[in-house]
Amino acid sequence: MNSEIKKIWNLIELQQNSIVELRAFADKKSPVVKHFYCTDFQSLDELRVAFEQAALKLNNDGFNIYTVMNPIKTDLQGRSAKDRDIACRTLLLIDIDRAGATKNPATDDDIKAAKSLAKEIVKYLGDKGWPKPIQVMSGNGWHLYYKLDRLSNDNDTTELIKRVLKQLAKRFNNSEVNIDTVVYNASRITKVPGTIMRKGQEAPDRPFRKAVVYE
Repeated sequence: MNSEIKKIWNLIELQQNSIVELRAFADKKSPVVKHFYCTDFQSLDELRVAFEQAALKLNNDGFNIYTVMNPIKTDLQGRSAKDRDIACRTLLLIDIDRAGATKNPATDDDIKAAKSLAKEIVKYLGDKGWPKPIQVMSGNGWHLYYKLDRLSNDNDTTELIKRVLKQLAKRFNNSEVNIDTVVYNASRITKVPGTIMRKGQEAPDRPFRKAVVYE
């Protein structure tokens, strides 16, 4: 088993009644949505293994793999989770990507620039008392995940996250890399570590990369 994919559980909060949603996308293929209900498994470990195996199989079949990053309400039935289906907010995502066209994979220099900006942001927020985030090289950029204390899924929280992202973008965006300011919605999906991101046309200087947790 790919050990990197197990690090998704550093991000995703699991409880006895949790629902984990897997979404998979690929060019010229219909999207796939799978739900893993904790109540269908004998243990949380069994659910984790089932999710990991499904994610890796779909990734091997050419799909890009995502999951909903905030807890889903227990009454979800058979559809992709929408903002109204999110129970609370447990993560703030700061998504750093290269400026300009992003149709094809990033270069090594693009990744280095995103990582460098992430370092600046972590120091800036750390100086203001924020905890250390979980960092992920997403395949084409850099993600910072800050844990939230189960904030209410309401308009006030959404507006707060919007403001945080906009203020950070205003302060840190540059000609090479930018902070994505539209990743504020409650049902935001995010890449699963340990899976390869296939975006656009691969080239020697623009390879497809596996998303990995940076430690």
